[in-house]
Amino acid sequence: MSYNHADFIEQCLRTSLAEEPAEIIVVDTGSTDGTRDIVAREFPDVKLLTPAENLGYGVGNNTGVSEIDTEYTIILNPDTKVKPGCFRALLEPLRKADRRITTPKILTYGGERINTCGNVDHFTGLGFTRGFNQSPTKFTEPESISGLSGACFALRTALYRELDGFDEAFFLYMEDVELSWRAALNEIDIRYVPDAVVFHEYQDVAMPSEKIYHVERGRYYTLRKHLDAQIAVALLPSLLLTELLTCGFALLSGTDGIRNKLRAIRDGLTMDVNKVQKNPQKVLTRLAIEIPEDQLTYNRFDQFGKKLANAAYRLNYRLLNL
Repeated sequence: MSYNHADFIEQCLRTSLAEEPAEIIVVDTGSTDGTRDIVAREFPDVKLLTPAENLGYGVGNNTGVSEIDTEYTIILNPDTKVKPGCFRALLEPLRKADRRITTPKILTYGGERINTCGNVDHFTGLGFTRGFNQSPTKFTEPESISGLSGACFALRTALYRELDGFDEAFFLYMEDVELSWRAALNEIDIRYVPDAVVFHEYQDVAMPSEKIYHVERGRYYTLRKHLDAQIAVALLPSLLLTELLTCGFALLSGTDGIRNKLRAIRDGLTMDVNKVQKNPQKVLTRLAIEIPEDQLTYNRFDQFGKKLANAAYRLNYRLLNL
């Protein structure tokens, strides 16, 4: 899905076409910077879809996949470029297991450091980039992880449709976290593939106040969708601790941060939710128990606070007896 990515779309498509995919679909949701013109003029063999309105990242990708007629699907952000051999590396593990999702090593656009090697999805609904800011030489082994990155992942097209794709209640952010929760619920392996490398225009983890709204709204929605009342009560210490952490983070953005946090509470706890009618314990056993102590950390006090939080998370999780 693309929206105002004229600066990146040409490189994204050229490097993707070099991988010789069966088909490429670009869903442009109302760009005003000439993105559509670039695609139509420079890439006549690429299928360009232009929905009448922008309904968000999840809807855009679901629209594209609905047009796919191939065995495998690769979701890729438009502000990316791929290293030669990336698609082949992503697809190879899928040929060995039907119920699997693969996600690559994603570096910053210039390749200087890691953006994410899959995501760390925590049982309180928090999501983090795995390996953020570390050397590209790290994370060299393939492994099963708790969360896929929405910037790029691959799976069988039939599996995407079985999962109903992205939940369209999300407009922006956190849709990959919720999809990872559904993958866990359905015992689908999320596999990190280090030989598949993507370069992504990603600056840092700075979070503007408007992003706080979308992230927190999505977190509340995910928890409400997947957890029943009994599990929610059992997790209450961890959920309250996460509220304390997220309120503290919102406070760093001043009144706008607090305002958007409160908006997220209101909307996330009152919006309609299509609840999952399955055992939530199955999801929790495949999610991360700890949060990264080196992300969104500004001083030693922050890092110490995260160490204490992780100790509390571990204790609460053990008491669940999963």
